[in-house]
Amino acid sequence: MTEQGGIRKSLVISLALHLLIGVLVLVGVNFSTPKRPAQAVSIIEATMIDDGMVAAQAERLAERQAQRQQQQAEAQAQEEARQQAEEEAQREAAEQAAAAEAARQAEQQKAIAEQQARAEQEKQQVLEQQRKAEEARKAEEARKQAEAEAARKAEEARKQAEAEAARKAEEAKKQAEAETARKAEEAKKQAEAEAARKAEEARKAEEAKKQAEQQRKAEEARKAEEAKKQAEQQRKAEEARKAEAARKAEAQKKAEAEQAMKDLEALMGSAPAGASSSAASAAEVDRYTGMIISAIQRNWLVGPTMVGKQCRINVRVAADGLILQIGQGQGDAEVCRSAELAIRKTGTLPMPKDPEVNKQLQNLNLTLIPRL
Repeated sequence: MTEQGGIRKSLVISLALHLLIGVLVLVGVNFSTPKRPAQAVSIIEATMIDDGMVAAQAERLAERQAQRQQQQAEAQAQEEARQQAEEEAQREAAEQAAAAEAARQAEQQKAIAEQQARAEQEKQQVLEQQRKAEEARKAEEARKQAEAEAARKAEEARKQAEAEAARKAEEAKKQAEAETARKAEEAKKQAEAEAARKAEEARKAEEAKKQAEQQRKAEEARKAEEAKKQAEQQRKAEEARKAEAARKAEAQKKAEAEQAMKDLEALMGSAPAGASSSAASAAEVDRYTGMIISAIQRNWLVGPTMVGKQCRINVRVAADGLILQIGQGQGDAEVCRSAELAIRKTGTLPMPKDPEVNKQLQNLNLTLIPRL
């Protein structure tokens, strides 16, 4: 289609060129009759004609006629030369036009070939661009799909996170509600338990009050009985103490009497030495035994329930009075425990300097009677 259009264009240009040349040739040709030289017309008034003048006039006319013919011949020759030159020019122009047309067609063919090559190149470029555009489109689509997939996954993750957060919040809410309900139930149970406890405490307090009243009355009765017994025990203890004091006084009197007798015998020289020494030793043992019991009783905490009871206990003592060993007491358990504590609290017992008496007091069997 493009090649036919080029040929048509070439034909139109050639036809226009021939028409232009023809117009130029027609314009250059003078088709008008040569004009006679303009002469001034004058009116000659004469009365007679001169033959010589007529001949001269005719000769001039003939010369003029010859000049006109010569001019016409020259003009015709010029016209023919012009026509020949024009034809030659037309022929050369036609040849040049043909050569130009051939050159133009060759150029046109070259241009068409170049155009086709350019068109092919452009086509290839367009195809390459389309390929690149397609690749870019596919890459863009892939990118968009990746972004959409990433956005979808992000949205799914967000929704999952929101759902998980909502689930945890719901669980936390349920746990909080359950915890609140549990605490309320515990508080209710604790309140009920507290009310029950207070009711039980009130009941127990009432019972305790009744029991306390009963115990008070029983205790008063017991204390009265115990006071009666203690009074009896104290009376008996007092009697025993008085008897013991009387015995000691009697022993003291006896010792004093024996000492007096000893002194008297010493003065008189008639009493035996062994009997006097044995009596003095016994009296000294009794005296220090009383001192040891008094030292223990000073550290003895005696309760009312212990009055009238006693404990017999063995005590081993060093020569300097340091208590070495306390034996198992025999008698009332409460009195024996209290007596052992009193002995330990005493620590060191009073001991005589006399070796014989000291030796006798190193293994004591004491009968301890609590006194208020």
